[in-house]
Amino acid sequence: MTHSSDSTDANLVLTLEEITNLSKEEGKPADTLMNVVALIAARFHTDVCSAYLLEPDRSNLVLAATLGLQPRSIGALRMPLSEGLSGLVAEHLLPVAVADARNHPRYKYFKNSGEEEYKSFLGVPLIDRGILQGVLVVQTKEPRTFREDEIRMLVGAAAQVAPVVSEARTLDRFIAPAQEKLWELARNPWWSWDHDCTSLFRDLNPAHWRQLNHNPISLLSGMPLDEIERRSAELVLHSRINYVYRRQQEYLNADHTWGANHAGVLKPRPVAYFSAEFGLHESFPIYSGGLGILAGDHIKSASDLDIPLVGIGLFYGQGYFLQRLDQTGWQQEEYLQTDISQLPMQPAIGANGEPVVVQIDTRSGFIRAKVWQVQVGRCKLLLLDSNVEGNAPEDRDTTSRLYGGDAGRRSDCRQGSVAHLRYGL
Repeated sequence: MTHSSDSTDANLVLTLEEITNLSKEEGKPADTLMNVVALIAARFHTDVCSAYLLEPDRSNLVLAATLGLQPRSIGALRMPLSEGLSGLVAEHLLPVAVADARNHPRYKYFKNSGEEEYKSFLGVPLIDRGILQGVLVVQTKEPRTFREDEIRMLVGAAAQVAPVVSEARTLDRFIAPAQEKLWELARNPWWSWDHDCTSLFRDLNPAHWRQLNHNPISLLSGMPLDEIERRSAELVLHSRINYVYRRQQEYLNADHTWGANHAGVLKPRPVAYFSAEFGLHESFPIYSGGLGILAGDHIKSASDLDIPLVGIGLFYGQGYFLQRLDQTGWQQEEYLQTDISQLPMQPAIGANGEPVVVQIDTRSGFIRAKVWQVQVGRCKLLLLDSNVEGNAPEDRDTTSRLYGGDAGRRSDCRQGSVAHLRYGL
């Protein structure tokens, strides 16, 4: 580009009409994405423009649309976030500009993509409402050092088209639809009390299902896309996936429910249900026995009835211990660190768009806690976690173990913290 900064700004800004026209092919998200890359390539005068979308596991990018690379790479070119320059953009959520990509340590050549003839690389994240959707990349045949104004303008263009990209993904799960639907099912523990959904995950890989403590997120995380597609084809699972997914969506979006008819008055101010443990499923180790199972069943029943209820409890990073008897007959305990990425929860986001952190006053000062959110059918479960920066080491351990520690910690955790929350929310 040889334009001045001012003319570059004027020439590269997308108009409202252009953005509206991007999605004119209603119901055809693949065409929408091709409109996006074609417009960006033309506006920025580059030889290549490609859109890579983040897959449901949030660990891989897939090429969804391109102008310049080989068309047969669309849907086939996949890369982990730990590989390639596009992965670097997604990892750090920052632009990456390289005059000659082949000299960069993160450069990786993907066979049959046709990118070997292109040298320069400029990639920016596609972010909509604070959530990464993918990466937008432009490339040229000749080495080029992208100027700051050019980088800034591509960042601006990406921000303009990100909602269009997000909507295209919403309209149709056109990339690995079976995988998308399975992940949607896995992220809501509704599957745990629906026999059809449970059997669907089990049949994908019965041996791994047992080994992974019946955890669908762990199961899907360890299955490459081609294996999911192969197993689905072998067992004729596609119709079952579509059936269960449709039933889940009908369940979540139903209007004529018992709660809608008899408990609608609670919608503005839902019931807050406090418990030290919630037994949703064995793969979610934040309970030990009867109290947790009862609390878990209450929130599931509230979901089925569509009663406005919010569960409030604690997230135990090491959960409840595993136990065994040694040779002398004494019980031996083993605490395991829970892998949060394998659980169906995410940080609760406040009205300001930031993760929610609450402060709890105690006799000796205060404890801060971040809030995790779990969607349990139609209901929400909020879990407080004291393992946050700014807390004293002993306070960070307050919610580390269910029924762990001395009597003082157990009393403070169950009586003090939850009681303060009751009157502080």
